[in-house]
Amino acid sequence: MIMISENWEQVKDLSDVIRIVSENIGSEFSQKVEEICGEPSEELFAAYQALESEKDELEQRCNDYGDILESLDYLNEQIDKLEKYIDDNADGTDFMEGMRKAFEMIER
Repeated sequence: MIMISENWEQVKDLSDVIRIVSENIGSEFSQKVEEICGEPSEELFAAYQALESEKDELEQRCNDYGDILESLDYLNEQIDKLEKYIDDNADGTDFMEGMRKAFEMIER
């Protein structure tokens, strides 16, 4: 809804705008507005569809990136737990020394 000359007018599409312009300003001006803003061309519609497709692809990439970040955070948490376990249980045995070597390989 828009207010024109102290009256509320409902505007849903270009035809409503053309009607309001014609009633309040004049038909010559409304014809010019229609020429400028007329129905979208096939080229404009194709460009719009291409942009929509590109937007959808970018959204999917963002979602994929978010999933990768979550996985990386999880792996980092697990590495931190492993490091704490090795530090807390270091006793010089071959098993724990093997764990320490494996952890050093993971860190690289």
